[in-house]
Amino acid sequence: MLGPANIERIPILKQGDLSIDPQRCTVTLAGRVLQLFPKEFETLYLLAQYPNRVLSPQQIYEHVWKEDPVDCDHIVRNTICQLRRKLARPELIQPVVGYGYKFVVESGVDQIYTHTPQ
Repeated sequence: MLGPANIERIPILKQGDLSIDPQRCTVTLAGRVLQLFPKEFETLYLLAQYPNRVLSPQQIYEHVWKEDPVDCDHIVRNTICQLRRKLARPELIQPVVGYGYKFVVESGVDQIYTHTPQ
């Protein structure tokens, strides 16, 4: 049985008015909850954990889909395209031609621990 000591506290990531809560699997933008599919959420959370760092489609696929990245470029590209559309701020996730994608921030991403284990 899991006790409170066994539950890891995972931070909410905040960038401006964007908030990514991994424990509740929610993303809010300007106070509005975005409806994301699980792989879209996981992709966004992964990119936000490494602000301004380019991640290749292979790295994203291995981490999010947890499979060998065979012919993964199309899948990752579609997921990123959907995320950029849903965020309505395509500048937050930028493609880096020939390399991958990055979550662009100017001042860093805040990590906030608000959940307490229950």
